[in-house]
Amino acid sequence: MIKNTHLYYQVYTMIKEKIISGYYKEGDKLPSERKLCEEYDVSRITIREALEKLEADNMIQREHGRGSFVLGNQYNQVMNDLYSFSEEIEKNGDKASTGVISIQKIKPSLYIQEKMQLKSFQEVYELKRLRLANDRPIVYETSYLPVRYCEGLDRFDFNKVSLYETLNNHYQIQINHAYETLTAKQLTQEQARCLEKNDGAPCMFIERFSFVDEEIIEFTESVTSGKDYRYTVELI
Repeated sequence: MIKNTHLYYQVYTMIKEKIISGYYKEGDKLPSERKLCEEYDVSRITIREALEKLEADNMIQREHGRGSFVLGNQYNQVMNDLYSFSEEIEKNGDKASTGVISIQKIKPSLYIQEKMQLKSFQEVYELKRLRLANDRPIVYETSYLPVRYCEGLDRFDFNKVSLYETLNNHYQIQINHAYETLTAKQLTQEQARCLEKNDGAPCMFIERFSFVDEEIIEFTESVTSGKDYRYTVELI
């Protein structure tokens, strides 16, 4: 039997770890309350409290008469300040990591020129990354940065180092404000493959413009499934 005054929290933590590890997958039905009572040797009240917390954290959905179903871990980003993906994931007690897909120096398309207010001859670095939580792909991200501000950026290993810390420490670039726009789109074939979703599945499409004063230092396009990530806007 579990020995602690906060039994429900220990049960909650153990079930959460099973969801994160993939033991219980998205869409799976959890064992009945009776079976969970037997498995953890606790009362039904304790099990219900643990399930209530899992539901409050958007990890399961409880349906009357049917049981509890796994939603997966959903990360919430409050949009009232500059934020870091890693900080947001680690705030949940999870492990954040990055997988670089590619980084290259390119001539910007007309679309990127217009977004970043560039001339056709001004090159940019294109950095494609996959952001992961507990080794599960959450965000597919493509960033564009003007070469004139960060020549040699492609020599850094962004599997291991932060882009913003690199800009700050090696180029004395400290982003002081940014804005984002969110729209609904469908995943492309490449995005779906990397995020382990179905081609054409609905997703959130986020555009981020990062500035030093009035200069655009970074333009990033991110896509993520609404089941994995949630945005909250704080109105003040």
